[in-house]
Amino acid sequence: MPCLACTQPSASSFCDSCAKLEYADLIRTCCHRSTSTNPVEMAQAVMAHPRFPVAGQAHHPLVAGILVAAYRNAGGDAEAAKIHEAIQRADTIPGGFCAGFGADAAAIACGIAVSVIKGATVKAEHAVARSLAHALTGQGLLLIANNHGNRCCKRSVFTVLEAAAHFFTATMGVTLAPPRGRIECAFSDRNRLCNQADCKFYPAVPPVKVDPPLAGLG
Repeated sequence: MPCLACTQPSASSFCDSCAKLEYADLIRTCCHRSTSTNPVEMAQAVMAHPRFPVAGQAHHPLVAGILVAAYRNAGGDAEAAKIHEAIQRADTIPGGFCAGFGADAAAIACGIAVSVIKGATVKAEHAVARSLAHALTGQGLLLIANNHGNRCCKRSVFTVLEAAAHFFTATMGVTLAPPRGRIECAFSDRNRLCNQADCKFYPAVPPVKVDPPLAGLG
């Protein structure tokens, strides 16, 4: 099978080299090598990495980088430098931002992707680009605001990428692939704060948790 990061032949989901990557290098590798136009599937592949955290800052550059890469893969004008810039910008947003600053960073990362693609600046000639970025960020924030329960970075990622796929297709001149059917989270068993059945992405067949064997038996 191909490695989910570098696409080279591998005996497992990630080759020995890619299995050691920290999140920033992992995201860069996946984004530069991927040919997919499906942001949700791209995110699922990255988040399946054994060292990718259950929650936190890593999800911010994940969203931004994946959207620019998917845009490129769909025929958009986005060279490698733009992918790197999107990842770098989004990685400056600290963990816990969603709780302390009044805006979820996954939604902001969507706006970062649009801003990088469009080359937005503060000048008047880029007013349309800024409006596009703000519009997608706003959509993402409103969708996330409708969630309840414990915070969940996976839920935020799935929520904004599903919306962004439709937004890019409608406004950015490319066609991004929407999710194939209902999105089901494969990470619920790793999240001690999982909202389980209260989350729209909770799998229809929940993963079975296996308790470790008791010491001294056998």
